[in-house]
Amino acid sequence: MKKRNKIERLTSEIFINAVLNGIGKVIKAQEHLNKINVFPVPDGDTGTNLAMTLKEGASVIKESRGLKLCEAVRRFSEALILGAKGNSGVILSQFFLEFAEYTKGKEYISAREFAEALDYATEKTYEALENPVEGTILTVMKDSSRAALKVSKKEKDLIKVILAIYREAQKSLERTPSLLPRLKKSGVVDSGAKGFVLFLEGILEYVREGRVDLPEEIKPVEVKSEYIEQEELEHRYCTEAVVKGEGLESHKLKMLLATLGGSLIVMGAGKLFHIHIHTNWPQKVFELLKEKGEILKKKVDDMLEMNIKRSKGELGIVVDSTADIPLDLAHELDIKVVPLQIIIDGASYLDGIDIRREEVIEKLVEGKSSITTSQPSPHDFKEAIQESLSKNKKVLVITISSALSGTYKSALLASEEFKDKVFVLDSRMGSFGTGLLAIRAREKQAAGYTLEEIIEHLNQGIDKSYFLLTPGSLTYLARSGRVSETQSKIANFLKLRPIFSFKKDGSLYKKSTGFGTNGTLKKMFKLLTRELIPSMTYDFGIPHVLSSEIAEKIKDFVERNFRARKVLTGEVTPVLSIHTGPGSFGVVAIPVF
Repeated sequence: MKKRNKIERLTSEIFINAVLNGIGKVIKAQEHLNKINVFPVPDGDTGTNLAMTLKEGASVIKESRGLKLCEAVRRFSEALILGAKGNSGVILSQFFLEFAEYTKGKEYISAREFAEALDYATEKTYEALENPVEGTILTVMKDSSRAALKVSKKEKDLIKVILAIYREAQKSLERTPSLLPRLKKSGVVDSGAKGFVLFLEGILEYVREGRVDLPEEIKPVEVKSEYIEQEELEHRYCTEAVVKGEGLESHKLKMLLATLGGSLIVMGAGKLFHIHIHTNWPQKVFELLKEKGEILKKKVDDMLEMNIKRSKGELGIVVDSTADIPLDLAHELDIKVVPLQIIIDGASYLDGIDIRREEVIEKLVEGKSSITTSQPSPHDFKEAIQESLSKNKKVLVITISSALSGTYKSALLASEEFKDKVFVLDSRMGSFGTGLLAIRAREKQAAGYTLEEIIEHLNQGIDKSYFLLTPGSLTYLARSGRVSETQSKIANFLKLRPIFSFKKDGSLYKKSTGFGTNGTLKKMFKLLTRELIPSMTYDFGIPHVLSSEIAEKIKDFVERNFRARKVLTGEVTPVLSIHTGPGSFGVVAIPVF
């Protein structure tokens, strides 16, 4: 297209090319937009979300050449609704959905009609939001559309109207920090609003110069925000879904989902809606939506883990191998694992490292080998602490209960020469009890807690935790000397399975007894129902040894009957399986507060 001095109407061809050039501007700037992202949560992904939202529209609008303006806009808006990501992406998709509603049936529109369409789309987008926040992309939409209305009363040239829109959008963007204290504190403008201004800049550039610059390949960019202020997240998961169904209404969907979280946005019209919500229960959101229609797309982002990834360098966390943290998760959260030792017929192996779990179980069941375990030495902990201190200012070591192992004492001895840089915490539990505490410590650090505050929080969690464990049989506890041979034989003969729990001092005691595997599972369910608080949110861990089906039943039970924020399941480390034996299973619950 040649450079024009004047454009009197917006046609499909101009709309398509202008939008594509605007999309190109946003895609090129996504790294910067990510860096300045601090609202509504500082998750450093607004640029990526806007770019990927617009990518969905770009692929559709390229194929819309030759269609009427109304048809091109409709197809573009529907593509955005389907592909919208993040708050700003969802808001932008609603804006274009309303713009499409105004232009319905029109082959082209005048500069005045263009201004009216923008104003209509902005007004309807505000109405669609339950709590519209000023100082965001919404404010820039409102201010720029008002400028369009004002100029279009006298000016018929679309180029001049778009120029007025862009100039007012720039001014509005600069005012966003005065409307949102979080932006002012961080010294940035709103990231979503900045993205919208860049989009307008691309549109203006096209109508003035006739160039379209859109990258052939659109890739997401993930960048750490430079303006992160750690904070407590009330709701952990950013949850999105696209739902299609008959008779769907925005206000009814909002009422249905409002009790499950915050930052709720329901965008769409007719049969197609895009839902965005911050919640602790994404699965419940999907279950409710499934009852209302077909879920075309769904997405869950863990905002807390995003914060965790950005907050490393302040606190190192070290656990022993009985914490049962999956190695990939330990690596992701930068949690150092110190292995205990397994000694088989005099040969020593590092727990979970140089001997397979299956090999340990095989020798255990066979019963021909001498199998014992040994705690890590103070030197083992010292090496782990030194490595962690090379990357962090302080280190927190969390160990299996001191009443069960000398591991805590080894860690304590290793910490002595590091003075107040290292703190050792006795979990007074084992398995996922210890592991969940380590994960919680990382979460609290990401939320800005000091080491002292983290330790206080963890101790409160230990005091309020709930732990049940049943061994596969007492044979293996008898071998380790924790019960007598006589007790083992009687219990095995009668198919009695003790259910153990932890005392406040971290020692084990028999809490109850079940008959057979199913009877013991039912008894555990009764104990959980009776002693956990239904209204409280919990993190659950479900350890087992060769009992994956039982573990899944426990997981299903806790997710159906309690507010489960996190549920970890997995086989226990070989060291613990030596004492509990195949067929063992348990559950630990730590309240979220």
